[in-house]
Amino acid sequence: MDALAKEIEKMTSELDQYLLPGTLMDCFEIYRHGQMRKASAGLNDNELSWFLHMLNELHGAADRKDDFDLMFDPIMYMVHHPAWTAPPGLKIELPPLNTEVLKHAEPGSRFREIAESEVARLRTLADTYPDEAVIGLAAIAAAAYLDNDAAIAGRRSAICYLAINASAKLEDYWAADDSLWLKTGNRIVILDDVVAEVKEKLLRDRIANGEEVKANDLVCYKEDEIKFFAFNADKFLLSGKTRHLALCGVCQQAIALWKEKARDAEERMLAAGGERLRLN
Repeated sequence: MDALAKEIEKMTSELDQYLLPGTLMDCFEIYRHGQMRKASAGLNDNELSWFLHMLNELHGAADRKDDFDLMFDPIMYMVHHPAWTAPPGLKIELPPLNTEVLKHAEPGSRFREIAESEVARLRTLADTYPDEAVIGLAAIAAAAYLDNDAAIAGRRSAICYLAINASAKLEDYWAADDSLWLKTGNRIVILDDVVAEVKEKLLRDRIANGEEVKANDLVCYKEDEIKFFAFNADKFLLSGKTRHLALCGVCQQAIALWKEKARDAEERMLAAGGERLRLN
């Protein structure tokens, strides 16, 4: 990633913290990032850099990752997941972790063959790292996967957890044949109230341009307001409620949807010789 791309990503990340989650997937991502920060708090940047290098060695040159967010990413198995469009919530259904899928794999199966090979490779790559470092890295992975039941009891189990769950080869296997994952079944994870937490932070802090957020700015528009604002942009600007739109992903999507409907309706009316469409 070049310097410009990194700077753009940093700016986007900084702005995202001032945006209320718009979907269940947003809630999931915000929550897991928070858990990862907590799990990695005791490790310095140099240690984390070496850990990432080690896991990239396991992945191979074609599957290198720039950070642990991507290295320990359950979303890779969630391309068509309904959480991408579902409203914010406190519960999400996630695909099973590879360590759980392993329990359903037959002895001598291709899945077990890949898993055992990955564990052996990571055991060699991690040979110079002390036990507490390897266990700490596995804890970061468990936090990223929101795996509250992770059985990490020592170096051996930590290496197995990392090698199997973060395996690029098992991801490729899933892409070719996901029957074992389907057989294992999904898991349910309970999230904190991320929306409430972001609102509290917005009220407590100041947004990027230094202006204070007030409680009314965090109140979502009613359905009739959304329709009215979509059809009457000028009156929306005079409503005193514009700040919320900059902060709320849900209302942004709702107004965008109605603006599209308004545009289509207006084009049909103009084509029929009518006047521009407005709601009074």
